[in-house]
Amino acid sequence: MNILVIGNGFDLAHGLPTGYIDFLKWTVGQYKFFYFLKKQDAQITKPINNISLKVPEKVNGIEISQRVEHQEEVWKYINNNVWIEYFLPIYADRKKNGKDGWIDFESEISEVIQSLDDDMHGLSQIYNIEDIVNDLSNDFLREMYSDYIDAVQPINPVDNGFSEGISFKEIRDKLLKDLNRLIRAFEIYLTEYVEKIDIEIISQDIEEIAATIYDDCGQKGILFSKVISFNYTNIYEQIYLRKHDIDCNDYVDYIHGKANANNTIDTNNMVLGIDEYLGKKKRNKYVEFIAFKKFYQRIHKETGCKYKEWTDTIKGDFADYQIELEKSKTEKNIVNLKATVNKLKKQYLNKHNVYFFGHSLDVTDKDILRDLILNDNVHTTIFYHDKDTMGKQIANLVKIIGQDELIKRTGGKDKLIEFKPQKPMIERKVE
Repeated sequence: MNILVIGNGFDLAHGLPTGYIDFLKWTVGQYKFFYFLKKQDAQITKPINNISLKVPEKVNGIEISQRVEHQEEVWKYINNNVWIEYFLPIYADRKKNGKDGWIDFESEISEVIQSLDDDMHGLSQIYNIEDIVNDLSNDFLREMYSDYIDAVQPINPVDNGFSEGISFKEIRDKLLKDLNRLIRAFEIYLTEYVEKIDIEIISQDIEEIAATIYDDCGQKGILFSKVISFNYTNIYEQIYLRKHDIDCNDYVDYIHGKANANNTIDTNNMVLGIDEYLGKKKRNKYVEFIAFKKFYQRIHKETGCKYKEWTDTIKGDFADYQIELEKSKTEKNIVNLKATVNKLKKQYLNKHNVYFFGHSLDVTDKDILRDLILNDNVHTTIFYHDKDTMGKQIANLVKIIGQDELIKRTGGKDKLIEFKPQKPMIERKVE
């Protein structure tokens, strides 16, 4: 079996604006257009365009504020969205201080949720709004709810769902509702904007590996037997599989869901969550914020899990090797145990390949990555963009499999993990 694992670096390598910053810029462009058209409308509560951001007019030749098919839906979900109001000042501040403005939604969300979880279990759950706000440990949440205290009447009390008194549950529910609204807006951005950008370059690495790999049906030219995508887009299918008229459902497993413009906020299955942050005892007891966590979202949204069948096959082969090895050791008439072991290794081990392209090997995906890498019958190839990227991947691998395991698997003549620099992307020839 040959498994390709792709992360957001795959889409970025193909020239697509799929980063969180790209989405934020597009969101600002959309909101500015929205505000221009409806600035007299009572729907506008906080003019997002007051934040000083330099938003490019075009990305890859497409206007950033260009209307999309689900325009009204986009405006509905980005307007008065607490997470967008949280992310934009962080981004603007980092740009102002000479940084690139890089922002990781998941880590920022995790910081807010962890602080609220700590507050919730350190304080009583129902407060008058004045009392609870003063005790919130997160600066953003404290400032946001202070606005409601200072106002004669709460801003849009019906829309925001807050009463004169407030509970941690109400704050949590507002954060979760707006996270789902954000995810749906992101889905529309990816399908109605990103996926319609012409892709002009392709990966030499993937094309070259393709020449030596056959699919399950024996047809030459299919790039990989299986693909595990941590992306929401269909870019891999679009440029590498469809030209072979392949049923992508049999080959591609979308771990974090797949963007589809025809979804609704209820049918959207994209996972945008946080890693488990509680200890073993607390995580099974305190479940008030479980809906924000990736593992929960994967189960609840019923995202891809075909990879489990693939890793079970890999583990089954190794189990067969161990069974046959034990049988050989007990046979009295065996002449050369070493030769027998080598024969069994050739038959059962190193027969599977896993390739990582554009994936940071982040610890938030630890459970999946360990399932793939920690097998003695798997050779893992990790492509890196530059040395800095490689360094981060190594550090992340230490967190995932441990230092000793990494040293063992990257050394010796039979090493099971190797790093390779990505070759330059080449022009795509559209047939």
